[in-house]
Amino acid sequence: MKKALHLRDGKCTFPGCNNHSPDNDTDHLKAWQHGGTTGISNLAQLCPKHHHLKHHSGWKPTPATRNEPPGWTSPTGRHYKAEHHHWEPPHWPAGSLPAERSLVEEVLVEYLSG
Repeated sequence: MKKALHLRDGKCTFPGCNNHSPDNDTDHLKAWQHGGTTGISNLAQLCPKHHHLKHHSGWKPTPATRNEPPGWTSPTGRHYKAEHHHWEPPHWPAGSLPAERSLVEEVLVEYLSG
């Protein structure tokens, strides 16, 4: 699930943050103790700074989906849409496709197919 989250989000999901750090936290959008589930649509990657901000300010994440990271609502009510990193698989020239898929390709194909 964590690998699928890294593929979906690609970075911290807070507006304008480009932190790709392996130190990013996997965080529940709706807290488990408040009825949130541990599923890809209720999780997001947040850098430590924005994880702290989420819990100690008026910034609130909006729902995520299996394929899109969450958007955010500011303390003043302004909504920021999800920023997707637009990952695309490599395009191999005709006749040069490797005989085996890499582990990353296998995980991505499995994640996208279902």
